[in-house]
Amino acid sequence: MTAIPADTPKRDRLPHWLSFGHLCIDWPFGAVYLIAPAIAADLGLSAPQVGLLLTMQSLGGAIAYLPAGILADRVSDRGRWIAVTFFWVVMGYLFASMSEGFWFLGLMMAIACMGDAAWHPMATGILTRAAPNARARVLGIHAIGGTLSGVAAPLVAGYTLTFFDWRTALQISVAPTLVMGLLFLFFIARMVPKVEARSGAALDLKGIAKDWFSRRGVMLMVTMVLYNLAMTGAVAMTPLFLRQTKGLDIWDTSLIYSGTILVGALSQPMVGKISDVVGRYPVVVVGCSIAAGGAFLVVVADDLIATIIGLTMIIAALEGIRSAVLASAVDLSGRSEGTTLGTAFIILDGVGALGAFLAGWAGAIDLTHAFVLVGVLAVGSAVLTMISRAVLK
Repeated sequence: MTAIPADTPKRDRLPHWLSFGHLCIDWPFGAVYLIAPAIAADLGLSAPQVGLLLTMQSLGGAIAYLPAGILADRVSDRGRWIAVTFFWVVMGYLFASMSEGFWFLGLMMAIACMGDAAWHPMATGILTRAAPNARARVLGIHAIGGTLSGVAAPLVAGYTLTFFDWRTALQISVAPTLVMGLLFLFFIARMVPKVEARSGAALDLKGIAKDWFSRRGVMLMVTMVLYNLAMTGAVAMTPLFLRQTKGLDIWDTSLIYSGTILVGALSQPMVGKISDVVGRYPVVVVGCSIAAGGAFLVVVADDLIATIIGLTMIIAALEGIRSAVLASAVDLSGRSEGTTLGTAFIILDGVGALGAFLAGWAGAIDLTHAFVLVGVLAVGSAVLTMISRAVLK
């Protein structure tokens, strides 16, 4: 696929605009994690039901990843297509805010997340095609926007919930998404370089499938699943853990939760750049090992400070290595970036989304058990990464 010449300064700014777009499209998704305890209180949901609700949301998104990735590799005007995803998210969460029952709420959240999911392989495919020698770095720049939404959105949601119910808080959370959608539609989309449209035959889907089902590909898939099961489990259960086990109010919970994500967000570009230099394996092993240590600390800690340190170790370490994990997927294939990343997102956020339900199930009696599971999954990911490196040398 040959890029049609475009203005160089605009291209240089594109990773930062896409990062800002990532922040806004993920904003409601990040807010939901703080809104979920309020939903649970209003609808009388248990910890497993909260986990299932968040899992349904992410599984809905998994449906959109691969079609969006294929679309990104086939269309010329990709900027217009990614602009549409903002409005999809807005409508989905607005309908979710009007829900009266668990299943309709879960369905609407899943539909909203489909629009959010469609953004990711499109935007990351554009970036990795433009920077083949710095994939983890540009993915880190893109990821920092989404991770910062996980910092700011819960803070705003926590503040909003002190004045309004969860429905109004969810409606307010789509405002940044709507504004950025309008900016993309009328201004930013034109910065995305157009490419020659590619036919379906030109996409080597069989070759990509062969890569994923090779010995290296299968080991990478399992590693990614274990990694994101740990990540989603920790993120889903942390607000509930702080509220129910530590007795914190919504504002203190949002501050602590957002702070843990902020550390990971700020580290992503640097960690991605390190993995471009030293390789993906050591970065993933170190990150998962730190997370496992944090999970152990959360389980044994009696005081709040130690708990916060443990939660920060888990979430910040796993967030920090996400760009390296995604870059390893592109390294595996080296072609059709959008389709490859769409597949990677299915593995990460589709199968891995079950982490929220599994952690909720594990924590049904005692929420510390959820973090035992998180630690075991993080150790599993680190061990499998080391085995992969030894076997595939």
